[in-house]
Amino acid sequence: MKARQEGRKIEQTEREAWERREPRFLLTGLVKCGCCGGGFSTIGKDRFGCGNSRNKGTSVCPNRTGITRQDLEGRILTILSERLMDPELVKVFAAEYIAERNRLAATHTDDRAVKEKELVKVIKEQDTLVNALTAGLPPERIKAKMEQLDIRQKQLQKDLASTPATGSTIRIHAKMADTYHERIRSLIAGLTEPFRKSGAREAIRSLIGKIMATPVPTKGKRMSLDLTLHGDLAGILALSLNADRLSGHQKTSCEQEVDQSVGFLVAGACLASCFAMSKAIVPPCPAVAV
Repeated sequence: MKARQEGRKIEQTEREAWERREPRFLLTGLVKCGCCGGGFSTIGKDRFGCGNSRNKGTSVCPNRTGITRQDLEGRILTILSERLMDPELVKVFAAEYIAERNRLAATHTDDRAVKEKELVKVIKEQDTLVNALTAGLPPERIKAKMEQLDIRQKQLQKDLASTPATGSTIRIHAKMADTYHERIRSLIAGLTEPFRKSGAREAIRSLIGKIMATPVPTKGKRMSLDLTLHGDLAGILALSLNADRLSGHQKTSCEQEVDQSVGFLVAGACLASCFAMSKAIVPPCPAVAV
């Protein structure tokens, strides 16, 4: 039994180490084949291709087109630095987002006021019962009522705690496009600096959901890969709002703002144009072959 437990412990430790290990290249594990959906893997020195096609044959996947690491990384970094977070589209998105937040806040204000008023009433009723006990009223006569009031008080307090108070900070703004472009240029520069390389690589990877690589014909007989980047909305908003540079309550508040904005956009809770803006910020963005 002990030997089996030790074996499981070693296996778990090795698995955790594997999950924590740093990717070998910038885009390792992020590129998917546009034909079969499988992952791209190394097929030669600094060259990537569809793992299914190479390992299982063309009967599983016909995509035999490869791409050099330099070409792949160069095209994706160009997308991240030049084609995401268009300032004009972000400006429209920010206006729609703030308008929607304000509309929701207005609908929540009335409900919050009603619950606050009820909570005051519940506490007063509890005080009245406590005074009755002090005056000599038998406890068994008010026990059930006291329990009901206690349950209701906790529910009201929970509801109020989960409802944002009016006037809370909204960090989404038109200027965050400028912040994004400034940060992404800095991160790309950091890829060539030994002391910043690891952190820059991790930050850039957090902006990418996946990259689809699909073979397309060229003017000659050879095929080339069309690359489509699907950005990670939460990662891009977090970078644009400098979430990683905040600490304590500010960081928690900013992360909540990111989660809330992603929820609005993914669920389509904002206006139709606001939902469209999420595609402008993080579109399935094709890379132009070079």
